Amino acid sequence: MSLIRNIYSGTRSLLGAVKDANRARQIAVIVGRHGFAQLLEAHQVSREQKAALRDEVLSGEDAVEGRGVDVGARLVNMIEELGPTFIKFGQVLSSRPDLLPAKYGARMESLQDRVSPIDSATIRRLVIDNLGAAPEVIFARFDEQPIASASIGQVHGALTQEGQEVVVKVQRPGLRALFEADLSLLRFLVAQALEIFPEADALDPGAMIAELEANLLRETDFGNELQALNRFGKNFSANPHVHIPKPFPALSTACVLTMERIVGSKLTAIDDAETRRKTALIYLDAAYQMVFRDGLFHGDLHPGNVFLEADGKLGLIDFGMVGRISRQRRDQLVDIIFALTNGDVEGVAREWYRICRPAAHVDFASLEATVFDLLETHVLDREMHEIQLSVLFRDLVAASSRLSVRVPGDFLMLFKAMATTEGLAKQIAEGINPIESARPYIKSLMAERYSATRLRQVALTEASRLIDLGRDLPFVAERLLGRLERGEARLQLSDEGRDEQLLRLARAGNRIAVALLSGAAAVTGALAMGPSAQAGSISIVAFAVALAGAGWLAVGLLRGD
Repeated sequence: MSLIRNIYSGTRSLLGAVKDANRARQIAVIVGRHGFAQLLEAHQVSREQKAALRDEVLSGEDAVEGRGVDVGARLVNMIEELGPTFIKFGQVLSSRPDLLPAKYGARMESLQDRVSPIDSATIRRLVIDNLGAAPEVIFARFDEQPIASASIGQVHGALTQEGQEVVVKVQRPGLRALFEADLSLLRFLVAQALEIFPEADALDPGAMIAELEANLLRETDFGNELQALNRFGKNFSANPHVHIPKPFPALSTACVLTMERIVGSKLTAIDDAETRRKTALIYLDAAYQMVFRDGLFHGDLHPGNVFLEADGKLGLIDFGMVGRISRQRRDQLVDIIFALTNGDVEGVAREWYRICRPAAHVDFASLEATVFDLLETHVLDREMHEIQLSVLFRDLVAASSRLSVRVPGDFLMLFKAMATTEGLAKQIAEGINPIESARPYIKSLMAERYSATRLRQVALTEASRLIDLGRDLPFVAERLLGRLERGEARLQLSDEGRDEQLLRLARAGNRIAVALLSGAAAVTGALAMGPSAQAGSISIVAFAVALAGAGWLAVGLLRGD
């Protein structure tokens, strides 16, 4: 199968799928040159031919660049040449051990932007278009030579008229149009890949592309990063060891972001062993504050985004990728770590099962056995500082995927961030114990979970749900009866076991009544649990009495059960 024919055929396929003809041709040539042209015509061949295409893709025999190189290396080289959209897609893949084997995921983590710097004339025009005047007018100094150039934008040093050293991040022109065109092409390529590798469909690549699209839209609106800088600045305002750069809203738009300049050395360049250890502990504490206390975390705290300043503070940059973790998710994460440190295999499996979205046929015993095998490998009989949570979670995600247990996207991003944090901390100071650094936050969360205030909040929330359920039941029943009357649904009854069926209906009614009573009792008790410290013991007793009353009524209703 000749490369020229593959590229020609693939280009025709791409042109049929998208409107941007030039970009389609460009992608077809790049894909073909790296030995993946078969992906472009998978929909045109028979089932027998697809097996041959699969072998050709894996072997790379048609590759012009990287012939004889393994598929992972060719894939990385191709993605880097395809540009920012595909690089971001590869970075998403690197955080998905359920989608890619570990050896390919590690390669994806090495993806680098291959972009040319934006010329100074274009930068000047973009600043004028966004800020209303030329750089030399707005700033006392504007450095034409960029500090950094990446797929999203280019960063220049500058000095404000008030004498503040800043950096100005300017977005590449035409980025949104490029992303929109590339995303349509990417959907087509994924569809073709599924023709050759149909087993990947169970991993829902469509949802992954939707996630990528949302991330790209967020990153191309610098207003989101400005907002993140403000929120992180507020969260760390009382932390004397961490420096979040201050944004300048008056000098920022959706495509230009001006912020305080962070000056320092890379953590990996620190020579003194004691300074390295102290810095690693500050770094871990900052990362765990984000996750366990604030629920808002930096998505990519790699060595290029963290600096040690002259005064010993850690300066953090690049808040384009941030993650959020709800209080419920934080509680679940704490429960898993707590069970891990206590060797509670069943507890880990139970919490993991609750977090994930297992298919209906998943057997909990199988999941528990898988968890036990992983804990035996990564946790049991190891010292605390030897445990690598990032490796454990990576293998747990991959193993869960094989059992049709899908991990939520917010947890996947969190695990990737934790892996980056753990890896850099251990690189800075060998033998450091990340779990020990997390312990104070875990203890604080556990104490807060069972405080009177939190119990009151939980009780009100759950009671509200129970009452809503009881309130909605008549409406649901009315709709069901209406469908039965109109012949849109059928109810099958038989004389056989009629008494048992009636008994079940009666029990169901009793359980609904219990739910309503429990909800009312919980609301009564929760309202009695005032937030003041003086009301603490009285409110808890009142709450217990209310629940006991509901329990007494429930026993009477369910005695027939």
